[in-house]
Amino acid sequence: MTVRNEEIPNNELFATNKFVQDFCLAANSVGMSKEDFSNAIGLSVECIDEPQGVIALHYIVKSYSVLLDYTHDELLGTQGKRLPKGVISLMIKSASSEKTLSSALTAIFHVNRVCQSPINTNLIIENNIVRWQFALKTKEPTLSLFALTMLTCIANKTLSMLLKKDVPLLYASFVDNAPINVCDYQFLYSCPVKFNQDYNELVFDKAWLTKPILCKYKEVKLHLKVPLSITNYAFNSLGLIKQIKGIIALSPQSQFPTQNELASQLGMSVRTMQRKLESENSNYMAIKDEFRHNKAIFYLDHTDKNLEYITERCGFSEVASFTRAFIRWQGCTPSKYQSKTNK
Repeated sequence: MTVRNEEIPNNELFATNKFVQDFCLAANSVGMSKEDFSNAIGLSVECIDEPQGVIALHYIVKSYSVLLDYTHDELLGTQGKRLPKGVISLMIKSASSEKTLSSALTAIFHVNRVCQSPINTNLIIENNIVRWQFALKTKEPTLSLFALTMLTCIANKTLSMLLKKDVPLLYASFVDNAPINVCDYQFLYSCPVKFNQDYNELVFDKAWLTKPILCKYKEVKLHLKVPLSITNYAFNSLGLIKQIKGIIALSPQSQFPTQNELASQLGMSVRTMQRKLESENSNYMAIKDEFRHNKAIFYLDHTDKNLEYITERCGFSEVASFTRAFIRWQGCTPSKYQSKTNK
């Protein structure tokens, strides 16, 4: 099975709760109860267990951070052998001192061997492509794809971090069967994703191997304390709009903060916030409207939730008002949108 770019819109705020459920299973496998895990990440057990639940992407990185602190293992206790905290940072530090991506990857493989890491990795160059392959021996077979997903999304972002430029993948592939949350893999890889394949691998253009290393280790060191957090790493300032989207994504039941509450969280006055948004050609009402639109589309595309449920989760008090807004966004009702996309 292959998930293609055109099948899933790009998404910067939402995910199904399947990854958090996997983190919860990993927590349980190392002796952490579901209740303790739930309290630690700030997400209720009901939200974790909810069928087809939709959460802010923040909770994925938070889950990793909580388990990293609990296990002191950058693979979160999923392997028979630990990958001690700091090894991935050491890999990036070594790679950052190299001149090209090719030599940087060689440096990463060297650190991996010296540290006797449980990660088996290989680089194959064929014609004009590079196949970066990975293998793990997971203690619990049910956590195999989860562990490889964590590892490969960190590796994927490492390429871009070293070059200070997004490195597009040609495709990513996994040996395991396709999971129920295939829609979330677009967020992680932004490329076609294949399952039931012969290898776990990231594939990219060979031309990237000669590109110069621009990463300064001191600039990225803080991000590497929680390796999965590099999926949020940006080469430039996030911009106020993206910061606001991140804040409202965490609002319970889409109870959006007031402008005063939002400005306070951003550490500025309401007027300063408004001026900065004007400089980005936006305003708070427009951001909320776009947020509701994107969340509605995510629910309709990737869950079977009914209209009343989606209405409430998108911050509307009535189905009629949600439907009017949806017609303004998409030019049709939610039911017509679903019938079109399901053809």
